Amino acid sequence: MSLPKEEFEQMLESYQLVLQDYVGSADRKKLMTAAIRGMMSSLDPHSRYLDKDDLEDVERINTGRYVGIGVGVELMNGQILIGDVAENGPADKAGIRAGDSIVAIDGAPLFGLRDSQVAHRMHGEPGTTVELTLAKRGKTPLRTVTVTRATLQEHSVSVQRLDGNLARIRISEFASGTPAELFAALRQLDGPRRVDGIVLDLRNNPGGLVPAAVAAAGAFLPQGAVVFSATGRLPASTSKVTVSPRFFGKAGAPDAADQLPAFAQTVPLVVLVNGASASAAELLAGAIQDNGRGKVVGSRTYGKGSIQAVFPLSDESAIKLTVARYFTPNGREVQEHGILPDVPVDPPVAHAGDDNLLFREADMANHLPASTKAPAPVAAQRPLAEDSKSFGSSSDRVLQTALAQLHAVPASGQALGSLLRGMRGIATMFKAPGG
Repeated sequence: MSLPKEEFEQMLESYQLVLQDYVGSADRKKLMTAAIRGMMSSLDPHSRYLDKDDLEDVERINTGRYVGIGVGVELMNGQILIGDVAENGPADKAGIRAGDSIVAIDGAPLFGLRDSQVAHRMHGEPGTTVELTLAKRGKTPLRTVTVTRATLQEHSVSVQRLDGNLARIRISEFASGTPAELFAALRQLDGPRRVDGIVLDLRNNPGGLVPAAVAAAGAFLPQGAVVFSATGRLPASTSKVTVSPRFFGKAGAPDAADQLPAFAQTVPLVVLVNGASASAAELLAGAIQDNGRGKVVGSRTYGKGSIQAVFPLSDESAIKLTVARYFTPNGREVQEHGILPDVPVDPPVAHAGDDNLLFREADMANHLPASTKAPAPVAAQRPLAEDSKSFGSSSDRVLQTALAQLHAVPASGQALGSLLRGMRGIATMFKAPGG
């Protein structure tokens, strides 16, 4: 690939002018870093320059362990918005909710900072406090909340037994420990009190590690089943990902055949999604749907269907670059489109004065457009962001709809348990390495 001579000469000329004519002193390394950062930000919201602190955040995501207050932040339309709040974490207990915007931290305004810089200001030593000035979507009145930092180990899987011998498994995000937690949850639901149906709840799941989502798909899909396909400009970016150890296993990791109960492959399954189900969560929902393994219930998902790869640079930094698009096993594009449920349940719709609106990938400035025609957003039908605290309650309409789907599984006059016992007779154990 030939280098664009004119563009490089223009950049070098600008660099030289800054060094010679700028009224203050300019840091050469800072100038070049800013140039790289600006170049990456011009591409799409998920391509970015990663400094040393950003790389530490990547490691935190991989391990699920960090010191902070238990929130995720994102920059949208000039505001620092809280995208998700860890259940029972310090921020959750302090009354901070998804959709709040952070105006200041410890009295210092955040205007002009990146979301990663804001996240670092909330990190610190366990037991220390941080003061957040918050607003609802940037509106007044402001409120100030003091939160005590804690060492957090993010547990991404929770189990809830339901009436009718059914269960709800919620995956809040996909981290390195998610597959092991999911396998443990399935073992918990096996045995003498084996459940007759599972609701897999992916609502408000922002995604995370794709290999963890592929391993989760392998809990319910047979070996060799297609989970998704990826298409990029380079051959290395184009692939078909299946339930196979080579896509999510680690060298030397123990085999997980004795961790995964056989009934997980045949138990009736319903997947719950909403407008905040994103990325890896969309891949898992699409895989279950296209493989005919279970029905998807809820509302159209977020529509983040792009793949990022991290390329290390020479000085403890890296770039995260969007390299491909995701497609479901049947070839449906995820970017902008999202996953459409088999059984739609309308989310709460915003009315005049509501401030906790739900935004999707297509609402982000400079987002990567879909390669195929995507549904146009209807402003009048903008939904509200849903609070995960309502999930699993008696007023959870999406869950109640899913339970009705599970109760309707048996043929007429046949008990669900009897049907499943017959299915277990031909079930085989799925073998895959642990997460």
